Order: sequence, then structure tokens, then C-alpha cells
Amino acid sequence: MLQKFKLFRNISYLFFILLLVAIPSLKIVKMDIAHNQSWIFGHEIELSGGFRPIVITIGLIAIFIILANLVLGRVFCGWICPGGFLAQVQEYFKKIIKNKKTLYYLITLISSVLFSLLFFNWITDLRVFFYPTNPSFWPLLGAFIVITGFFYYEAFIADKWCRVYCPTGIYHKITPFNHIVKPFLTDKSACTDCKECIKACPMGLDPRKMALINDFDRGIQACIICGECVDACAVANAKNGKEGIIKFVRDIKKYYQGDN
Repeated sequence: MLQKFKLFRNISYLFFILLLVAIPSLKIVKMDIAHNQSWIFGHEIELSGGFRPIVITIGLIAIFIILANLVLGRVFCGWICPGGFLAQVQEYFKKIIKNKKTLYYLITLISSVLFSLLFFNWITDLRVFFYPTNPSFWPLLGAFIVITGFFYYEAFIADKWCRVYCPTGIYHKITPFNHIVKPFLTDKSACTDCKECIKACPMGLDPRKMALINDFDRGIQACIICGECVDACAVANAKNGKEGIIKFVRDIKKYYQGDN
């Protein structure tokens, strides 16, 4: 299990995506603006009442992000955010497809449509898109096209979205930061400068140095604690029968060796 963080991270992403599918589908929290209905825990209520749990959920996510930043850093981005999973999947396809641009455009379109359906499942019965006679059909279809275009752009640029444009990432900039653990180069003399950790980092950072840099764009504040660099270092060193030297550590002073 050399790539254990990638495995656990994907499991975490999929778990939360399944939650996003299950909650409205089971009518735990569900709105249907096309039929003026909404539900909470399976009980039908007035449509206006359906906004309250959604607003509360958004508020709780905001509080969670602040608290997570205070303890672990950007774990929301690296382990929970559906957009982060979308970017990761798109980055994977970008690498294996390479020069087949038409196929990449098609996969990006499919990904963006699926994520739009995931979003609209919270606010309407998706069957409305098959009934043009419904008064909400055209407004919802227009909104669906706009949202799909948004997701298409996000998916198309893949990891760059998380690094530069993500609104949640911008929100991270204004919240306090701390990290119980940080990825760090524990043995500078053993580093072969293969740069596999840099290639693996979805945020385009140098994991060997970022724990020492207090900067949102280049340092530890930009790290999403995904463990990709730890996995990449483990794989690179395993070829020579050695352990990875980039690890999650609590106290970097224990390993710091000057100009790291």
C-alpha cells in the first residue's frame, strides 16, 4: 500500500459524494422548486421552509472549514470537496488521454453534466428536464446550462481550478491557519532530487520546502494535506529498497537541517 493516502483520499471523496446524492434522494433535505415542494427527514413542508436547512448546512460547512484550518489546514479541499475530486479525476484523464483533445472535451462534458445533476438534485426533481410543459422547465434548463458551463470550465482546467480560481480556496485565505502535522523532507541528505513529490502535488508546490514557507501561494497554507507527495516519495524510494523520506511530521525542528 505505497499509495495509501491516494486510496484513503479517494474513499473519503466518494463517501461525501454519495452523501450528497443520498441526502436529497432520500428526502432527508430536499427541495423541488418545479413542483413547489420540499422535505426534511421525509416530512413534506412548505417550499420556503426548505431553504432553511440548506442555509444551515452551508453555515456549518463554513464553520467546519475555519475549525479544520485551525487544526489541520485545508483538509476540506484535499479530502471532502467534490470539486477537488472532479479536478483529480480530470487531471488523471488529461494524463492518459494526452493529445486526444476531442476525447478530453467529451469526458469533460460528461463530468460537468454529472456534477450539475448532483447539484440540481438538491433543488428540484430531475424528471422536470423531460417535461417541457412544466412552467419551471425553461428557467431550470437555462440554469442547468449555465451551471454546467461553470463545471465544464472547472473540470477542463483541472488542478488549476483548486490552485487559482476556487471560491472556497479564496475563503481559506481569510481564515486562520495551523497544522498539527505537515509534509516535510525528513532526511535532506537522502534526497536524490527526483522531483517526484513536486510532480505529484496537485497544488504545484515543492513539498520539500513548503512547510518552512508561510505563504498561501507557495507555502504550507496552500497545502491541501492530500498526502500525494508522501505517496510519490515512498514509491520513488521503494525502487531502491528504501523508505520514503517525505513524511507527515508534527515537529519540523526535529528534522530541519538549515537551508532545506
